Amino acid sequence: MKRLAICIALFTMAACADIQNAPKPDEFYGDDKMVDIMADLYLMEASMTNNRATFTELKLLPHDFIYDKYDTDSITFTENLFYYTDRNDKYLELMEMVQAQMEVLRDTVDNKIRNQDQEKPKLLKPEGKLERDPENE
Repeated sequence: MKRLAICIALFTMAACADIQNAPKPDEFYGDDKMVDIMADLYLMEASMTNNRATFTELKLLPHDFIYDKYDTDSITFTENLFYYTDRNDKYLELMEMVQAQMEVLRDTVDNKIRNQDQEKPKLLKPEGKLERDPENE
């Protein structure tokens, strides 16, 4: 039984030994562009989750929007994504940069909302009680 387990372990290690990382794409985005693409893609997908009807009415697909915005295609995007995901440290670094960008965006939106709330005129409460108009009763 031990020999069988050892043979299976050796076979598995030998089978996985030839796995190579995805090569660097010919049209390589670089960290900054990939962070921008991933952040926009996450925003689009989150928006679509919260308001699918609008996306359906406009016939807007998140991936197509991203491809148009960044002047790329699905194959090039996939090659770049595979390049990063095959390099765990690089991918984690990329995701941390995406998270930082999302936090900046969140803070910007929060500040805008706060500023709009402060600019709204405050409704004044009437002082005292209103008297009834006997003619309208």
